[in-house]
Amino acid sequence: MLKRWQKNSTRDFMIIENVRMENFKSHRNTSVDLSTGISIVMGENGAGKSSILEAVSFALFKQHSGKKMEQLIRNNTEKMSVTLTFLVNGRKYRIKRDRNKKSGAQAKLGIMDGESFMPLASGEKAVTEEVKRLLEMDGDLFLNAVYVRQGEIADLIEKSPSEKKQMIGKLLGIESLEKAWKNMKILMDEYNGKKLKLEGRLESLDGLKDDLNSADNDKKRIHKRIQELNEKILKLETEYQSLKDRNEILDSKRSDFEATTSALESRKNLLEKMEVDEKYLRAKVDEIEATEKRMKELKPKIDKLPVLKGMQEAADELKGLKKEEIILNKIIKDINGFRGIITSNESYYHDYLKLESEVCSLQYARDQFAGSRGLMVNYVDRRKKVQNKIEQSMQKVSDVLEKSNKILNTDFDSVEDVETHLKAVKPEVEARVKEAVEDIHKLQTEISNIKIQNKGLETPIKELNQVEDVCPICKSNITPQKREELLKEYTSEMENNRKRSSELGKRLKELKVKKGIFESKSLKIQDINLGIITEYMSAVEDSKKDIGDIDSKVVELKKNLDIFEDLNNDIKTKNKVLEDLKGQYEAYIGAKNSLESLKDPEKYEEDLAKIQYSIETLKTRISSFVDIAGGSVENLQGEINYLEGLNNEYHQLSGAVIQKESFNTRLMETVDGIGKAREKMFEMGLQLETIGYDEKAHEIVKKDLDTKNGLLNDLKGEKQRFKGEEAQITRSIEEIHKKIESYSFDEKKLSGLKDYLKLLDYIRDLYGKDGVQRDLRNLSRPLIEQNTRDFFEKFNFEYSDIKLDEDYDVTIYGPAGQNSLDMISGGEKIAVALALRLGITQTLSGGSLELIMLDEPTIHLDAYRRQELIELLKKMSIIPQMIIVTHETDLEDAADHILRVKKEEGESFVVNS
Repeated sequence: MLKRWQKNSTRDFMIIENVRMENFKSHRNTSVDLSTGISIVMGENGAGKSSILEAVSFALFKQHSGKKMEQLIRNNTEKMSVTLTFLVNGRKYRIKRDRNKKSGAQAKLGIMDGESFMPLASGEKAVTEEVKRLLEMDGDLFLNAVYVRQGEIADLIEKSPSEKKQMIGKLLGIESLEKAWKNMKILMDEYNGKKLKLEGRLESLDGLKDDLNSADNDKKRIHKRIQELNEKILKLETEYQSLKDRNEILDSKRSDFEATTSALESRKNLLEKMEVDEKYLRAKVDEIEATEKRMKELKPKIDKLPVLKGMQEAADELKGLKKEEIILNKIIKDINGFRGIITSNESYYHDYLKLESEVCSLQYARDQFAGSRGLMVNYVDRRKKVQNKIEQSMQKVSDVLEKSNKILNTDFDSVEDVETHLKAVKPEVEARVKEAVEDIHKLQTEISNIKIQNKGLETPIKELNQVEDVCPICKSNITPQKREELLKEYTSEMENNRKRSSELGKRLKELKVKKGIFESKSLKIQDINLGIITEYMSAVEDSKKDIGDIDSKVVELKKNLDIFEDLNNDIKTKNKVLEDLKGQYEAYIGAKNSLESLKDPEKYEEDLAKIQYSIETLKTRISSFVDIAGGSVENLQGEINYLEGLNNEYHQLSGAVIQKESFNTRLMETVDGIGKAREKMFEMGLQLETIGYDEKAHEIVKKDLDTKNGLLNDLKGEKQRFKGEEAQITRSIEEIHKKIESYSFDEKKLSGLKDYLKLLDYIRDLYGKDGVQRDLRNLSRPLIEQNTRDFFEKFNFEYSDIKLDEDYDVTIYGPAGQNSLDMISGGEKIAVALALRLGITQTLSGGSLELIMLDEPTIHLDAYRRQELIELLKKMSIIPQMIIVTHETDLEDAADHILRVKKEEGESFVVNS
């Protein structure tokens, strides 16, 4: 559950542009344009203000206050519709929901594409699901996050800790866990019933176990008979095996006889093949001896090849050494040049280093003052902000004085004059109210007495009309004249009383109007809050001290900036000189680096001498090769290539000669193999005589083996029949086992059901007040606390921190230390309550609060707290779009847009915006 609002969303939440209502509740045809900023919806109670907010929730999620949707349709009409245009993530969307008493409900969602809306979803369910996807929340979460209901701000101040805890839990959706906790009791009762049924079914398990014992006994009897047959079969199988072993020996002799005969034939074939190989090998040996003769002819020619190759290698080496000689001569020339550059630029190099060191020192000194310019900008900006704060506070003082003068119908310029006037006016107004109340009480008493008198006169008049000759008072006889006289007297007295009562009634109405005027004036006087001016003036004095401190800092910073500019100019001058010396400095560094990269310059001259010596040595070596070769060779490479061809032929022939020994060896082995093969064939002939296989004796053994096999099969057949009976009984036992196993399944099911009931009981405990509910509160509380702290800081009270405990009781920390909600002023309480409610909204909306709707936020608050909340709401530029439904005219000053809703003859409409 926490996951649905505990996330760090990067989406834009929502901005409402237009709400159009046709026959929705009391609105026949109303279109409301909304934009960012604070929109105030004004109107009398029952005018249809809150219906605008309800139309928003109905369009988005079908959320409404009626028991049935038909109750939203305006009286004497058949259908209604609500159209909502809104922005999400920079895209414009439009929802239209219709409800017809006859044809039912329809819904469409479109997205702006160019100049028109393209269909995105249709049908109530599809539209609702698409809205959930766009806003990343459902209807309940949307209302809890965005819609601040009547009395919620007051409840966060006045309610007890437990009531506040329950209220916030409902906003966070935790109450659904409480419902789940209660509903799980019904589920557990159902599973307990299933458990009782399973326990009753398992009572028939004992009878099946008796059947299983009987079947087991039958199986044991048959098994015993099978064992007896097994013993007979075993004895017969031993005799059968003896005959079988003898037969196998004869089979083996026959196999050896046939194998030896076959091997003798194979050996004969092998001998013929070896005789052919002998002829081939003798021919090969003759061929190799001819090759050896050719190699003797080539040997004197190829001996000259190493001398010619040595001559060529020496010539190549001489060529390489001459190249190295050229390179070393160039390097030695460069070294002498580098030394000359270093000598001519050394003084410039030292001047450059010294000047560069001075520039670094100056730059370090300048860096000590580099932050002065940024500090100067910050102090100037701070001074503007403090000055704006002073102007805002003075404006607040002016606003309170203006409001007080408006209420008192005066034109005072100072708080003291207003206070003096209040001291005089307030007792007078209170006295006028008291006087009016006393006069009203007197008139009401007199009117009541007259009514009692007239009530007393009705009885004698009634009796005189019923009895003609008896006095209703003394019961004595009277004449008709006296009766008429009494009737006239009583009737006249009643008429005079009615006239007097009517006059008194008029005076009573006038007094009530007068009392209402004085009471209204008294209430307005009570609303005058001069104490807040003292707070504003105190803030002004503190701000003026801040400006003094800032000005002194600015003077000091200006001195630092002058030093900074002097250092900067000095650095520029020295950098110009450095730029002029840079060429000589870089020439010195380049020559020095080049010289250092050569490591040991003297070594190059030594290397040059060595190479020159090697050149002379190689020339002598080449001369000796020419002498050995018998003179110089004009085409040295061609001669080398020709001799290498002869050398390759020689090596190829030598490869063939190498095989000579191998062929001789194979020839000798083949001759030896032929002799051995002839000896082996003679031994095989003797082996056939040793085997002595008798084919007739073998046939007799086979017949006896067949007879024993027939008897053995008969016994095995009998055994198989008993095996069948045993299998049938085994199947019966398995059937019984299956039945028992089915009951075993029920036993496992019963055991699992008991475990499941334990699990349900454990889960139910988790869903209780001390389980997940408490954990969710603990997880959500830090998020709400941080968001509440962020909003509270924007109200600019002198408090450093704000904390929430487990019951969401607030503790704030300020100059006087730790304070509870009861220890702070009424205005601060209102600020805390508003910050807490906005903190909850911020948490539920996933950290992306752009829209909030407040329904009569000042209701249930006393005059002072109501005024403080109004002042706070006037500052609420921290939320992009705020829609406030109210009848408080004082909130008009906070509005960017005002909508006035009226209701005439049952129809609500917007008169201006």
